[in-house]
Amino acid sequence: MIRGFLRALQFLTIIRVSRNLEMTEKQLAGSMAWFPLVGLVVGLILAGVRYVTDMVLPSAVADVMVIITLVVVAGCLHLDGLADTVDGLAGGKDREKILAIMRDSQIGSFAVVALILALLLKVVALIEVPAHMKYRALLVMPVVGRWSTVQLASCFRYARSEPGVAQAFTQFVGKKELVVSSLITAAIVIGLFLWHGVLIVAIIGGFTMLVGLFFKRRIGGVTGDIMGAACELVEVLTLLLLCALFV
Repeated sequence: MIRGFLRALQFLTIIRVSRNLEMTEKQLAGSMAWFPLVGLVVGLILAGVRYVTDMVLPSAVADVMVIITLVVVAGCLHLDGLADTVDGLAGGKDREKILAIMRDSQIGSFAVVALILALLLKVVALIEVPAHMKYRALLVMPVVGRWSTVQLASCFRYARSEPGVAQAFTQFVGKKELVVSSLITAAIVIGLFLWHGVLIVAIIGGFTMLVGLFFKRRIGGVTGDIMGAACELVEVLTLLLLCALFV
């Protein structure tokens, strides 16, 4: 359990646990069970940054600092996936073209706009979350975002014919990882928001499955970029849900 969590922490964040930490494809896939727990660690970091900056800066500026921290701690991993996914959908007319564009390291104007809008939505939505819900929102947002990647990996096949990082996830992640990650996510979200948490988990879970079904129909499955994009979209959706439920 501990090693699985450490592998997940090292993969999903800029935190380097150990240079000698063994990480085979099966071990990396098995670590997905602990992705939501890593999300909670990220959330605790965000809450700490929010607490400190709120003491010396205006509330809105503190919220901006929190989103900047999220981007830095995650190493732009999921934002990169969002950019590549949007570029692929915008520029590709068929499966092969979409996948080819997504693999291209350069980003286009659609990707830039998508990144700006995603970050803008996060900042504005976080500012609008009521003060008494702010810290709970920061804990939950990265948890459900990373849970969505486990859902996609366990429920959908890998879209590419050639090897990729996400192939290990889709090939070796199974029901165990999905169940464990779902239980962790449900415990955190429902523990913080009670019956509202049940609604949040249900909506996020349903939304993620719709994303997976869309890409299954469009390109035959999912990729690492799509998992990253789903994480970003779920984080935005979570903040919007909290605004709708509590503002």
